[in-house]
Amino acid sequence: MILMFGSHKGGVGKSTMLIMILIYLMNKRGKKCAILECDDQRSIKDWATERINLGLSTIDYFESYTSIADKARKLNNTYDYVFLDSPGKKSPEFRKGLSCADVLLSFIDPTAQIEINTLAQLVADVKEAQTLNTKLSAWLILNRCPTDPRDTEASSLRSMLNDDPDWLPVPRQRIFYRKAYKTAYNTGMGVHEYNDKSRNKARAEIELLVKELKII
Repeated sequence: MILMFGSHKGGVGKSTMLIMILIYLMNKRGKKCAILECDDQRSIKDWATERINLGLSTIDYFESYTSIADKARKLNNTYDYVFLDSPGKKSPEFRKGLSCADVLLSFIDPTAQIEINTLAQLVADVKEAQTLNTKLSAWLILNRCPTDPRDTEASSLRSMLNDDPDWLPVPRQRIFYRKAYKTAYNTGMGVHEYNDKSRNKARAEIELLVKELKII
C-alpha cells in the first residue's frame, strides 16, 4: 500500500505523523515499511540519521524527485507499506505522488486559518488526480487540536467539511496537540517506542486513526 503524506502548506505536522504511523506499523504490527522521500527539505532523512546515531533500528529510506510513481510502485512490490513524503506545497512532486498513491493523508490544524485557506486548491488537485487514479482515497485529518474539552473549533470544522461532499472526508479520530509527538520525533523515535504511561494517549490516537482509515 502506498501511503502519501502531503499538503499545500508546510509545517502542518505531516512528517511527524508519517513517522508515528510508520513506527506503529513496523514495531507493533510487524509490517515491512519503507520511506520514499520526495520533499527536498529531507527532514525525514535527518530523523532517520538521528536514529542511526542513537543506535536505534534503521529505517529503509529512499529518495526520488522525478520518477516518483515508478519508484513507489517498485517499492510497493517489496514492502507492505510505502510512506511517500511529498513537499508541503503545491508542486510537481505532489501531483506525481497522487498519481500512484492508494491513500492520501493530509493534516490540518483546525485553529490555523492560514492552513484552512489552502484547502480549496488542495481538494481541487486531489479530485483531479482521482479521475485518473481511481483507487486513490484521500482524508483531511485534524492535527494539533486543542486538548481543552471546551474548544469547539475542531468539531465545527469537521462538521462543515463533512456536510459538503465537495470537500474531502474528515475522520472522527483527531490528533491532539501533545508534547509526546514532538519529543519522540526529536529523539529519532515514534511514540510506540516508549513504554511509559505518559504517552498512552498519543499512542491510542495513532492506533485509532489507522483503524478508522482502514490502513490495516
